[in-house]
Amino acid sequence: MHIPRLKVWKLTEPNVKQEFAHLVTDRKDEVFKADNVESKWNAMKKVWQKATEQVCGWTKGPPRHSETWLNEEVAKAIEEKRRCYNIWHKTKTASDRNKYKEAR
Repeated sequence: MHIPRLKVWKLTEPNVKQEFAHLVTDRKDEVFKADNVESKWNAMKKVWQKATEQVCGWTKGPPRHSETWLNEEVAKAIEEKRRCYNIWHKTKTASDRNKYKEAR
């Protein structure tokens, strides 16, 4: 199941980073108004999350259509190909290479 997440990787872009910093500094008073450490941390977390949500946005939810092409037959073929490759990788013989190419 896909859970929507904040797109924090967008903060590497300079213009997005600058806008995020601007939003955080505009709401810094909320953090300073808190009286104990726990409430300061919660206020700071809330400010960062809201700013990230506004600037970066969320990922989409779960895909609507999912096609599964990986069934038992395909899984067996992949396993056989890997087995043939490992044998060829160890022996380096032409016959094992041909078996690997055939399995591939």
